[in-house]
Amino acid sequence: MKFVNPHTSPAGAGNHPITTPILLLVEGDDEEDLVGRMAHHWWGERASVIGIENVKGKDRFQKCFNALAIRSLGSLQVVGVIADSEEDAAATGQQWANRFAKLQQKIQLPCHLLQLPASDKNGAFEELVLQALENDAVARCAMQFRDCVAAELSDRTQAQKDKVAVHAWLSARMGKAYGNVFSAQKASDPDPLLNYDHPAFTPIRDFLQTLLDVTTDLPPSPPPPAGRR
Repeated sequence: MKFVNPHTSPAGAGNHPITTPILLLVEGDDEEDLVGRMAHHWWGERASVIGIENVKGKDRFQKCFNALAIRSLGSLQVVGVIADSEEDAAATGQQWANRFAKLQQKIQLPCHLLQLPASDKNGAFEELVLQALENDAVARCAMQFRDCVAAELSDRTQAQKDKVAVHAWLSARMGKAYGNVFSAQKASDPDPLLNYDHPAFTPIRDFLQTLLDVTTDLPPSPPPPAGRR
């Protein structure tokens, strides 16, 4: 049975009324699908309070932020953003702090940011994927390939180089070329391509827990099963 993520917002979500206490904005298909799967894995039906909206590219975050000031907020209690640090983690953090300050003046709600791979480290979501594949022999070969060709890719960012490794791993793992983990995972359903309980994804789990803790009138989070920290 293929996985259908019930916790994401429909296409064109930028204008529809918000119906969940938590709104989580993410950059692309991989983040939307995988974070939704992770939330369902960790909290089951309780994850239905998290509405995930895919902004379809980092350059569209601001447009979606502007729309929040005029959208019907409904039961919204907190806004979360998962964004890549890219090539300047400090500048990315400051940019979001400025955006949050302006938005909070308009919607009077808390806003939280998770930078990937970390708030003090350049890069992107793909680094976490590669960390989670540390014991995968095929992934190690893919990372060696990335490192081998790095000298010829000097004009690429670290995030782009990590994408090379992820795409190489997917092609070898699946026996077919895939441009992202999202589409490969759908082809692999119901078997997960990644171990969501790997420590590489702990920052995502902790961030989602922070959003859940901000909300009120929700049942408390159950303790994580053994081995999920």
